[in-house]
Amino acid sequence: MSPLALSPWAVPTQPRWNTIDNHSIPIRTQWWHDAIKSHGLPGPSPAGATLTRAEVWEPTSDVFKLLWRTLAWGSGSRLRQNARRLKSIAADIPRAENLLTEAAAASRVDPFRAYMLLRPGHRNEIKALGPSFFTKFLYFAGAGVPEHPCLILDRRVATALREHCGWTTLHPYGPWTAETYQRYCEQLRQWAGENGCAADELERILFDGKPKTEEP
Repeated sequence: MSPLALSPWAVPTQPRWNTIDNHSIPIRTQWWHDAIKSHGLPGPSPAGATLTRAEVWEPTSDVFKLLWRTLAWGSGSRLRQNARRLKSIAADIPRAENLLTEAAAASRVDPFRAYMLLRPGHRNEIKALGPSFFTKFLYFAGAGVPEHPCLILDRRVATALREHCGWTTLHPYGPWTAETYQRYCEQLRQWAGENGCAADELERILFDGKPKTEEP
């Protein structure tokens, strides 16, 4: 394991409710409404022109409601591969529901198992729902609890860890193994404890990247 160190600029200086709870993303509301309806998928589509993290993680027993909010928030104004994701889920709704329900439950206690449920080998269990997006689902399944063990891992976070925190073996584009994901979650929790913050605050700052004012 390579020695890692959190860069000073990644330590939060603002309250969590401002940078995390209120982190707002504009979404394609009408597209989600039409796409979910046209595919015959369960769960209400996201409402409103924007979604905050707090609105995404609002407690719900409907895993599809949580997934649609997660995908809408994660995609923002870009649709990315969402048409493929919805088509894949529509092909076997009960299977997807069982997978998502089990992964959401596992996310609250075991990042490794939660990740393995959705990517047990070299393929995603739900087509087009890869680590950059299903780790968002695992994160939001925690309902905003600061101690929730699962965190978002995507290209921008991985790049920041690789370039600024010494994790030279972390591939910026993934896909990452379950072992790597577990190590990532544990590492951010360790840094959070050392800096008196929540791990998702570090994830948010790493995603934003090194501030321009910090550039040499």
